[in-house]
Amino acid sequence: MIFRLFSSALLAALILTAFASVVHARSYIAYISDSTSSSVIYWLAKEVGIFKKHGLELDTIFINGSVRGIQSLIAGDLGYSGAVGTAVINANLSGGEIAIIQSQMNTLPYFIIGSANIKSPEGLKGRAAAVHIPGTSADFAMRLALL
Repeated sequence: MIFRLFSSALLAALILTAFASVVHARSYIAYISDSTSSSVIYWLAKEVGIFKKHGLELDTIFINGSVRGIQSLIAGDLGYSGAVGTAVINANLSGGEIAIIQSQMNTLPYFIIGSANIKSPEGLKGRAAAVHIPGTSADFAMRLALL
C-alpha cells in the first residue's frame, strides 16, 4: 500500500516534470543516494515499466550528493532529482526556483562514526567533525549535533 502511494506521488511528479521540460524528448531522473532504501523506488519504477506505461522516456542516473543533483536540475540537465530538503531550501535561498513535490522520509538517518568515547550527538560539542559535502542533509545533521 505504501509503495503504491509513493509510486503514485512519484509518477505524478514525473509527469508534471516531463511536460515542464520540453528541451529534451528523453530526460533523466537522478537518484542521489546509493543506499538501497533511498534508490530502489527509482529503479523499480524504471524496471517494471511504470515510466514507459505513462509515456515517459526517463533514464535513471546516479549523482553523488543532493547539492550536485539540485545544481543539475537547475541547469536543466535533469527532469527530476531525488534530493534532500536542505539542498532544495539552500537553492531557493540562493535564487533557484524549484519545489519539493514528494519525500521518501522525514528523519535524518545518520550514525556517528568515530572515537569510542563519543556515544551521542552531545559528545560532539566542542570537537572537530566533518561531512562529505557541505550543504547536504549530513551537513545539516552535523550542525544540529554541534549546537
